[in-house]
Amino acid sequence: MSRLERDLRNLSRAGFPLWIDEQRRFVIVEGIQLPYGYDRSEIPLLIELPSVYPSLAPGVGKDRIFIPGDIQYRGSRLEDVHDGVTPRYETPERYDWAWLCYEKIVWNPLRDDLIAFVEMVRANLTNPETL
Repeated sequence: MSRLERDLRNLSRAGFPLWIDEQRRFVIVEGIQLPYGYDRSEIPLLIELPSVYPSLAPGVGKDRIFIPGDIQYRGSRLEDVHDGVTPRYETPERYDWAWLCYEKIVWNPLRDDLIAFVEMVRANLTNPETL
């Protein structure tokens, strides 16, 4: 079993429903709990997976992460959410994605996994800059 397969399995076992692209190019993680202040309690998160995972963290370079484009924090749009950028791959139609520009990744490929990455994104969504 590859490291990616193991990390996806562990993410699922941690209680996150997953939608995994057949070619393992991206994963949609459902049920990401949001901090207080958002217009909803949870969101899906689309993670484009680097071909060299885990050497390179998700969300870096051409691989991006996406959240619902209409999300608001305390009644305002998030500064780091960009509607004009969409996933590189076709995703289920029920989602309306926007790119979350996430630049605060401190990634150790020997220690970190997809569960840690989801928690990093959640922490980044605490008290975000808004427009």
